[in-house]
Amino acid sequence: MLKTIAIAAGLLLAVVLAGLVWLYYRAVVRGQKAYATLARRVQPVADALTRGEDPAPALLLQFARDRETRKVLFDTLERFQKVALFPQEFRTWEYLAEADLVVWLNHPNELGVPPSEIELVARVPEPGTASGHSTYFVFRFRSAEPHWAAKDGWMAGVAGPYKMESPVVPHAPGTFSRFEPIDSRSPEEHVGLVHEAAKRFMDSAAAPTT
Repeated sequence: MLKTIAIAAGLLLAVVLAGLVWLYYRAVVRGQKAYATLARRVQPVADALTRGEDPAPALLLQFARDRETRKVLFDTLERFQKVALFPQEFRTWEYLAEADLVVWLNHPNELGVPPSEIELVARVPEPGTASGHSTYFVFRFRSAEPHWAAKDGWMAGVAGPYKMESPVVPHAPGTFSRFEPIDSRSPEEHVGLVHEAAKRFMDSAAAPTT
């Protein structure tokens, strides 16, 4: 009897471990692959920097203009401590928040590809902060056929919160989408839901383990 219980417990543990490995693969490994696919498009910039050369301004402008490569270009320049080379025309909170959300949506657990269209809808102060100090950006986005999300039309996505007095960067802990219709809530309501979810996640991550 005890042997049977031990075997069953061992099988259950194996199933749980296999599930955790699969979840890790989906969330981390596949996400890294998706990011690497975008990053490969800016490889000429990385190659030039590796050689100790400044990339051609036209090349930098090309990748900064494209919302799919804007964030990975910034990240590449940041890695080489060359952020000053990022085209100033596109180094704004609006452009980099858009790029932040596009890369998030590209994750295989989300849209799996960049959205076909994306537009800024509103700037919303981070709940509980003074206006102008910390801001979320609310976007609407949609996918074209034959993507599975095409039938859902314009959906809401949120990027932020960004500390407006800090250097402009495409990194924020609350960049997220619930894939709800943009008109289902006000921009403030979309932000409120995302903000609370991000706050719970950050609080749990910061909690001490025993």
